[in-house]
Amino acid sequence: MSRLCLFLLVTLFVGSSSVRHPKRFVINLDTPPDQRWNEVVEYHRDVIPGFIKAAQSYVPRQLLPIAFWVAGKLNRFFPDEYAGEIRGIARASGLPLGHIVSMNILYDILAFDRKHILDMGCTSIVAQNENGTIFHGRNLDYGLSDLLKNVTIIVDFTSGQGKGAKVVYSGVTFALSSTLLTGQNDAFTLSLNARYSGPYIYNIFMEFFTRFRTPVGFLLREVLASSKTYSEALNHLSNRHLFSPSFIIIGGRERGEGAIISRDRMHAADVRTLSNSTWFLVETNFDPWKKDSDKRRIAAQKVLTAMGQKALNADTMLKVLRTHPVRNNETLFSTVMSARFPLLMKNSTFIWD
Repeated sequence: MSRLCLFLLVTLFVGSSSVRHPKRFVINLDTPPDQRWNEVVEYHRDVIPGFIKAAQSYVPRQLLPIAFWVAGKLNRFFPDEYAGEIRGIARASGLPLGHIVSMNILYDILAFDRKHILDMGCTSIVAQNENGTIFHGRNLDYGLSDLLKNVTIIVDFTSGQGKGAKVVYSGVTFALSSTLLTGQNDAFTLSLNARYSGPYIYNIFMEFFTRFRTPVGFLLREVLASSKTYSEALNHLSNRHLFSPSFIIIGGRERGEGAIISRDRMHAADVRTLSNSTWFLVETNFDPWKKDSDKRRIAAQKVLTAMGQKALNADTMLKVLRTHPVRNNETLFSTVMSARFPLLMKNSTFIWD
């Protein structure tokens, strides 16, 4: 993609609202896990105390000590690599281990059918243009968006040293979290949308069934690190047992490689894919086989339909993402990804101030 096109992407957004790019960091996977996030934590040291204090205000005070104590005990069940990263973040930040564990499993705790304790809503779009290029658009909406803006970052996970280092995968995440809910490698792109389904007892059952080893944000990192093709990733994401329900949106490199996976805790409840007759898929936070009146989904579909497949590119995907109410008061960031154009995420991820 030319520098001119990237410049136009930036001016398109900046001209319409106050936006900025997230800070970008490099995490070398050859570094011991408990040292990987030191630079990230140090950069955010001044804002971490205020963020933690504000985040705790969403949990009843009498429950905090119990919740953090339990969370701290869970870290030993996580995959060794991620458990080591969490211990390192806790040590570098000076925060109790339970606080950091809670940050990393927040989605898994809250993803059940309920009156929302803390809203996490998203819009994800996977679409292909007439040339077969796949574009993956994503808005992350969060009830804590004002707090998270100062700790939202882009991370390149690399392997090798010096000039021989290469990016294995990348993602958008938060300073105290080693999980990914938005990411890409050179074969596919991923985003996770919240799905609220089933009572909380189901989450508890699956936590014991999986021995606490599969928080969904760790699964997305695992798939980005290990799956070499779109098909391999689609299969893995459809069949792995999880703590909690979710929508996982995936886009590949080739024509037709795009899907919405509606995940139950045990397996996929439904998988919808791009085809010759379906050039885009839009997911918010509702089961796609059910009728809903979600204004974000309706607005996105209207803009895409009016635009037409021929006009789809990174610029026009960004236009869809900034259309009200696809972008709303709780939208934390917007990004466009394409496995064919790995630099697109860096240049088209914007935090909304």
